[in-house]
Amino acid sequence: MVKESRVDNCITVHAWNADRSLLAVCPNSNQVHIYKKPSGPDGSWDKVATLKEHDALITDIAWAPTTNRIVTTAQDRNAYVWTLNGTEWKPMLVILRITAAATSAEWSPKEAKFAVGSGSKTVPICYYEEGNNFWVSKMLKGNQSTVLAVSWHPNEPLLATASTDFKCRIFSTWLKNLDGKGQNSAFGKDPKFGTVLFETPSFGWVLNVAFNPAGDTLAFSSQDSTVTFVDINAAAQQQPCMQALRLSELPVTQLLFLPDGALIGGGHCFDPLLFSNTNQGWALAGKVKPQKSAGAAKTGVGATRDMWRNQANTGQQAGTTVLDSAHHNMVCGLQLYGSTFGGSAAEFTSSALDGKVVFWSRDELSEAMANLRM
Repeated sequence: MVKESRVDNCITVHAWNADRSLLAVCPNSNQVHIYKKPSGPDGSWDKVATLKEHDALITDIAWAPTTNRIVTTAQDRNAYVWTLNGTEWKPMLVILRITAAATSAEWSPKEAKFAVGSGSKTVPICYYEEGNNFWVSKMLKGNQSTVLAVSWHPNEPLLATASTDFKCRIFSTWLKNLDGKGQNSAFGKDPKFGTVLFETPSFGWVLNVAFNPAGDTLAFSSQDSTVTFVDINAAAQQQPCMQALRLSELPVTQLLFLPDGALIGGGHCFDPLLFSNTNQGWALAGKVKPQKSAGAAKTGVGATRDMWRNQANTGQQAGTTVLDSAHHNMVCGLQLYGSTFGGSAAEFTSSALDGKVVFWSRDELSEAMANLRM
């Protein structure tokens, strides 16, 4: 059963620590608030830390599960790596060398480096130099406009980018000092850093991109309300490799692969969308919605009739603003959860501009999958 909890007035991005006991959120400002998770939806979220170093709106938060480091990026063109020292989070500035806002960040699977999307067309690949005691970056070049999102391959030094130049790309990020020799991938052995291994056009800005857990499928969403799936092995052999799904919804801005390989999409639609890989290819299973109760809001003709009755009798539209979705505003973040909240297991969480974090269980996913089989 879905659980929801109001954490802040507004949430533009959120991230969990490894054991899902702490939640970091950006309340649409230049700060990050870290909360201790309560035992259930009715409990209070206790703020245990505030990260204050950025001078402009924070655009992304990436929390490394093994090292427990946090990366924050912002429109001030800076990134900071935060390390917990006792009870205080200590920031270290990252030398990004970008001339426009940082838009996104993601740790590599081994957490030896992280990538930052930016408005300067470049993608800094950042790593720690032990001898100099600071974080440096090496630039990925090849995008012709703002990079809105980045995604690491789960097993290989490959990075996918989503760009507003209407293209999705896969780059090699192989660095000898970090990745060693003999790195084999579907695209060959030890491809030179910065090599564009795959590039495909879209009919709109590419808004987000994600690799599946097996690393054999790449998904990206575009401004023309499509979600495209790329078979990586076929792409490496320069064979037909793509399947595009056109949605009846507004564009999907967030993508998240679940451990079982299903894809969750979120964005302007208040309900997350579930995509499944079937025998006929990828398909939209439907919206992931809270299970309806007896008091669910009316829709269709009944809702319209009640709206006009309320306007005629009281001059108000009482009851017409009740939505049957868990969120009441744009979904801005999707994160894997894989733990329990309020006595219920949850697969992933979503956050939105309404200030709520919603914990989605297997029940809602199963119900959406049942709609696909009907």
